[in-house]
Amino acid sequence: MKKINSNLLISMVSLFVVMMGYGVLLPVLPFFIERIISEPSSQENIAFHFGILTAIYPVALVFTAPFWGRVADRTGAKLPIILGLGGFTLMQIIIAFSTTLSMLYVARIFGSIFSSFLVPVIITNITAITQKANRITAMAWAGTAVSAGVVIGPGISGLLIQSNLHLRLQSIHVIFDRFNVPFLALAIIGAFTLTVALVFLKNKKQSGINIADSKVNALFPPGKWQLFGKLLLLSLVIQMGITSFESVFPLFIKDTGSFSVTFVGAGLLICGLVMAILQPVVARWGNLISRNPEKQMAIGFLIAGLTMPVFVLSESKIVILIFIGVFGAGASLVIPNLLAQVSLKDDNSSGWAIGMQSSFGGIGQILGPLTGTALYMINPSIPYYFTGGLLLATALVCLNNLPGGNSRFWSF
Repeated sequence: MKKINSNLLISMVSLFVVMMGYGVLLPVLPFFIERIISEPSSQENIAFHFGILTAIYPVALVFTAPFWGRVADRTGAKLPIILGLGGFTLMQIIIAFSTTLSMLYVARIFGSIFSSFLVPVIITNITAITQKANRITAMAWAGTAVSAGVVIGPGISGLLIQSNLHLRLQSIHVIFDRFNVPFLALAIIGAFTLTVALVFLKNKKQSGINIADSKVNALFPPGKWQLFGKLLLLSLVIQMGITSFESVFPLFIKDTGSFSVTFVGAGLLICGLVMAILQPVVARWGNLISRNPEKQMAIGFLIAGLTMPVFVLSESKIVILIFIGVFGAGASLVIPNLLAQVSLKDDNSSGWAIGMQSSFGGIGQILGPLTGTALYMINPSIPYYFTGGLLLATALVCLNNLPGGNSRFWSF
């Protein structure tokens, strides 16, 4: 039990660190692009690069997550986790020293290839080291680690970008630009986490897996779409909704001129904090809302979708921050139930399932920033209405397919 608990702790810390990197990057990136871009640029040009740079990471995730999910099923999660933490650390270093847009693209592409698979592999590891009866709780705590990382990330950005960092060693005086400092701090944290995982993380393979079965090498082994298809599509939609909002919100705030990067950080802080608190609550007491996890997810989609028009219609900082929290509450009803349902469907291929869930989530993470920023360039209000409509439509479909409803939608 002690070994399992230490593995679980290291897995949670690794999740936290990786998502802290996401939390640091998102509010800073539009300002970072504006600072290093080589020519005077319009708001539309900055929005374009922001959308592409945000989407690079999930593009890599889509292509790598299923492969590394299978590797984790066969060999254990330690090797992928070590490689992922190493890629994450190198990405932060390259970003920190990026002085041109080209270097920033190289950093994101390189780092994404070597670290995008880290989250699904860690989730697979958590699946392997927890009992089936405790799976929803474990997934909720994993979601809490993710949300807490997103919470701390903007705080680190706000704290460390206040001024340049000066290091003096005898006659040597090194100055780090204030926008570089958060990424250097992340590199140090990533290197420390990598060292801890390398020394203390133990492998635990999934039990009952027939690794000689050649059918598992298919993208969708026979029967898997019927078993997982609905959950995979829901993963795509929720991630598309979240990342569309998270991509447009910093641009929207930046371009209003009346808000600062600190307010962007505060908004993401509230969203992440609400999700960090509520996901374990949902895992423990979600039955008070409904005993059906699918109904809980439908309610979550409904709540998240209804918040979207508020960000367009209100100019009050307090109202915006409150409804960001409401949006986070809706997402908290979806994510832990979704992860748990994916991991519980088939114990013999949970690594594959989590990998595919991450891939479909990654597709949503690609479509979210690209669609959101493209619509934003047409009109800043359109992304919010589009995202809200998508989430509301999904909620209605989910409610319609509850027991007693029409289930033909998922039968294809």
